[in-house]
Amino acid sequence: MAKSPCKRCKPSECEECPEWIFTFADLVMLMMGFFVILWVLKPAPDPKTNPKETAAQMESYYGTIGELRGGFGWEPDPQSTDPVDQAVIRIRARNGPGERGKMKRAVIGAEGTDPEVTSIRVSSQATVGSRILFDPASAVIRPEDIATLDQIAHEIRGHRNIFMIKGHTSRDDYGDNGSAEAMMELSLRRAQTVADYLAGHGVEAEILRVQGCSVFEPVAERAYTAGAQTTNRRVEVESTSTLVDDLQDHRSSATKPLHSTVDAPASAPAAH
Repeated sequence: MAKSPCKRCKPSECEECPEWIFTFADLVMLMMGFFVILWVLKPAPDPKTNPKETAAQMESYYGTIGELRGGFGWEPDPQSTDPVDQAVIRIRARNGPGERGKMKRAVIGAEGTDPEVTSIRVSSQATVGSRILFDPASAVIRPEDIATLDQIAHEIRGHRNIFMIKGHTSRDDYGDNGSAEAMMELSLRRAQTVADYLAGHGVEAEILRVQGCSVFEPVAERAYTAGAQTTNRRVEVESTSTLVDDLQDHRSSATKPLHSTVDAPASAPAAH
């Protein structure tokens, strides 16, 4: 049976419309009116809500968005006003250079502010102790790091492995006025200061090797805020698998006479 002509449209506009379209349109209008009513009747904000808790929740929310973006290679822009960029930068500054500030491995080495030394390059070396940090442009050991150094000295005392004492600097040690020579010299002084302390506390000096790394091995590569490069101003103690005895030529020293003798000149013939 043919459908009756549409009563809502002029014959010239619509010859025949299915009637369910009008039912659907009425349903959509009812739903829109329902959402408007819900919006009007929404409860007012609770005056007892803590603004700090709300801000923390929002920062955690933005941080989650940043994590999702980071899965696609995104990095926060310190110049951007996007709340996601700013939240991720603040979170990274608080948590330090580690992966969101959490260690998933068991703590090894000396106790301190860091569970273990950060290995920059994959190698056969084992790390011992934690980082020894320094103030900007300073090679003086801080009082709060004395206990860590004592633990490291106790750990390596009596061993015959070669231990690398590696000094590092950061960009904020001398600011824009720091030359490459000044950075390297400061990293060497820091390493030598730690080596001298260890040697003065029972560690044999012959197993210590001092190395300056300047700014070339940072642990905080993206430091956006003031003080975020603190972990770059450090000294690390690394234990190698090489024995100091393997580098010493005991054979030549054992065969070499302790005193050299000089043949006395032949006596002159006696005169007759």
